[in-house]
Amino acid sequence: MKEAISKKILFNISEIAALLLWETGAIKVNLDKPFKLVSGNHSPIYINCRLVLSEPSFMQLFAAFVKIISERNSIHLDVVAGGETAGIPFAAYVAQTQSLPMVYVRKKPKGHGIASQVEGNINEGQRILLIEDLITDAASKINFINAIRAAGGIVEDVLVLFDRLQGGRESLEEMGVRLHVVTDMEVALTVSKDIDFLSDDNLKVIREYLQDPIEWHRNRGLIFVD
Repeated sequence: MKEAISKKILFNISEIAALLLWETGAIKVNLDKPFKLVSGNHSPIYINCRLVLSEPSFMQLFAAFVKIISERNSIHLDVVAGGETAGIPFAAYVAQTQSLPMVYVRKKPKGHGIASQVEGNINEGQRILLIEDLITDAASKINFINAIRAAGGIVEDVLVLFDRLQGGRESLEEMGVRLHVVTDMEVALTVSKDIDFLSDDNLKVIREYLQDPIEWHRNRGLIFVD
């Protein structure tokens, strides 16, 4: 019974989070001028999770999700880590609300001083929860995980606000890392129909992109970066 209630609460949080992302303008759609992603590829839909940092109610919801998911999945953590740059404020918020120490991870080591990639103290064997805003193919997450492990930390869990459902979970599983998400692309697209944020035509194009991004790029004369 308790398990069913916990699962229902998480599902409700996922839907509410997706609705707030739409309402704050954090999710944007442009079919005429697709957005260029960090990978170099393009997308008709873009998620800017940084916008919700200005929404206290959303951040409280995020912290509540982290607490529930940690207890439900028996996540044992000693330190919260945020990835440069978007993951840092989310990690800081969670660390503060749960009275945990925090570190942040650079995309690459500093080019001066002691050339550290992890800022803050990690003791050998400490369990680290890596928090990020969004995941696509997990390339940046893998970089952060390797840096934390090189510093002596144990990373078995990554938590993100939004999952684009484009292979990130599978990539992390290959490293022995579990992915936990507040909400994802499927939930966002589902709730968009209830609040009329997307037309049927727009939704069709986005689903075509998600189903086969390579073909979607080819049909628009765009280069797909593998």
